[in-house]
This record gives sequence, C-alpha cells and structure tokens, in this order.
Amino acid sequence: MGIKLIALLKAKPGMSLEDLKRRWVDEHASFTLKFKNLKGYRINIASEEYQEIEGQLPFDGTAELWWDSIEEMKADFASPEAEAAVADARKFSSELIHIYTVEHIAR
Repeated sequence: MGIKLIALLKAKPGMSLEDLKRRWVDEHASFTLKFKNLKGYRINIASEEYQEIEGQLPFDGTAELWWDSIEEMKADFASPEAEAAVADARKFSSELIHIYTVEHIAR
C-alpha cells in the first residue's frame, strides 16, 4: 500500500483535448517527474470517442501520482519542484482538485 494523489483537471476555456494532451503530457509532465520520491505518474485525458455523460464533462483529465509514504509525498510537496509544477499547472487548467488516497489493490 502506498499513498496516491488523484488529480482532477479542467482545461482552460477554449482549450481542446488535443491541446490539453500536448500541454500536459509533452510539457507539464517534466515538472512533476523531477519529484525526488515519486514512484509513479500517470496522466489520463478524457476520450472524445466515448463517454457515458452527455455534453460537457465535469473534468477533462486525471492524473495519478504515487509514493511509498505520506512523508515522501510531503517532502516532495515542500520542494521547489512542486512549486514550479503547481505554477505551471495553473497556466493550462481552470480547475484542479486533489484527492489523497491510500491505494488498495483488488485481487
């Protein structure tokens, strides 16, 4: 079991999902990957091809970041790398919600 952050992100108005993908995956990820204790990082962009919700989605994507412990996560969050990552995320997101979880793997 580890600690996992689930981020829910809404793109800035007028930004397409393709623009969001380019900005988040190709540019922003490099900021987050500098976290010293980070064990994994996944970015998930909403699919335009299929959704169960009609109309505009409440979020355009999610990210999963995980660490072995809450202490490691807090150490990364106190770093200059985290400050830079948050500042960059604010440039392309209109809403960003973090949910901190303890991961349980179903078998």
